[in-house]
Amino acid sequence: MKEFDPLPALVDATLAIEKLRVASEVRQSHFTRQNRTDPDTDELHRRLVDLETYVNDRVAELIKAHPAYPWFKRVKGIGRENIGKVVGLVDIEKDDTVSSLWKFAGFAPVDGKAEKRRRGFKLHYNSQLRAMCWRLGGSLLKARGRFYEYYLSEKDKYYAKYEAGGVKIVPTPKGRFCPECKVEVEAKAAKYCPTCGCLLTKKEEPAGVIFEGHVHNQALRKMIKLFLALLWDSWREAEGLPTRVPYPVEYRGHDHIIKPEDMVD
Repeated sequence: MKEFDPLPALVDATLAIEKLRVASEVRQSHFTRQNRTDPDTDELHRRLVDLETYVNDRVAELIKAHPAYPWFKRVKGIGRENIGKVVGLVDIEKDDTVSSLWKFAGFAPVDGKAEKRRRGFKLHYNSQLRAMCWRLGGSLLKARGRFYEYYLSEKDKYYAKYEAGGVKIVPTPKGRFCPECKVEVEAKAAKYCPTCGCLLTKKEEPAGVIFEGHVHNQALRKMIKLFLALLWDSWREAEGLPTRVPYPVEYRGHDHIIKPEDMVD
């Protein structure tokens, strides 16, 4: 039995424990607002924190035996906990192409757009893995390493693309929008317009306009997809599994390939 075989079960456990721990903290905050305490909730929270720490430490220890560890340990911003919660949810033998890994992680486009949750429809991706990838992406940005540099270059490309197409890039609104008054309502908890009483809508981009936050997410998504592609390549190669030339190179004549070693710090 390989050393890292317990990893998937431990990752499932730590995600479940984290959810319970957060729920206990929410309950504690409710009691605090009421100037009350609940010894059982406090004791439950303490034990959950201890258990979460134990499982996270085990994940961080086991990740050192992972086949792709020699590569991703050299990537600035990769914490052993965070990467453990990504690779522990992936079956690299089933994901025999990069695109299948992107799809499983929720980073493959559906009808040209990122797939979103829809009531009554089954997701085509693992929502936990997707959340962990976004968390890992945030860590890569904060580390300001090679992947951060890639994010900046992709962001510049998006800015140039939108500006060339006559699309105006504006700061992301902080509140919601009133369809009747045609104004933004900044109160975070507001559901109805304080002026006309109309139900507020989500922030939506008018024609010819894109929010800065939208561009940020596009570039961040591109960076995460690159990381997953390089992780797939390193992992498959270390396991002795077949890999393939990236689609743009094989079918579209591109000659630039970013290799795993190009993105280490």
